[in-house]
Amino acid sequence: MQPVIDENEPTLIIRAIQRDSEAFGQLYNLYFDRVYRYVRLKVGNPSDAEDLTALVFLSAWRSIHRFSPKHEASFAGWIFRLAHNALVDRYRRSHETISLDADEAAVWDGPTLAGPEEAIEWQLTLEELHAALQALTEEQREVVLLRFVEGLSAREVGDIMGKQEGTVRGMQFRAIEGLRRALSVAKGARAHER
Repeated sequence: MQPVIDENEPTLIIRAIQRDSEAFGQLYNLYFDRVYRYVRLKVGNPSDAEDLTALVFLSAWRSIHRFSPKHEASFAGWIFRLAHNALVDRYRRSHETISLDADEAAVWDGPTLAGPEEAIEWQLTLEELHAALQALTEEQREVVLLRFVEGLSAREVGDIMGKQEGTVRGMQFRAIEGLRRALSVAKGARAHER
């Protein structure tokens, strides 16, 4: 659920660029959950995700004066590029494997489940999705997360990843095809087990 904001986003951005901390606080409220979810899906550990998300917003506050609505695709694209860069920096410093674990997928807002059978079915679906995501390249996983979990445009994803919009669309197409193949194999295997 998105927080209620008194002003429209472009006005908040202009005020934040002028170092208005209240306006930046409202932008923080608008984007915190989405940025946290994105980071959490990449690092797995809630504490690390909280720390990284805080660093993203600290970096945003420090560099908001460089944000240009005329030159950036969107504020969302800009803040997610900061998050992407923070994840890359973390990976380079720690040499850890950044992954999307099936048991961490609870960060997503899943469906309301009526009973244990549905819960088991949902868990199996998450495990199949996790396995299918692992069949993709890291860049394809990144495109899937940013496009479908975070709802960013192909242009915004391209800005974040340093790719052309057409390249992102091609990666998205190949990722969807890869997911479709992997999920159909998993579905066939599950039907065979029954």
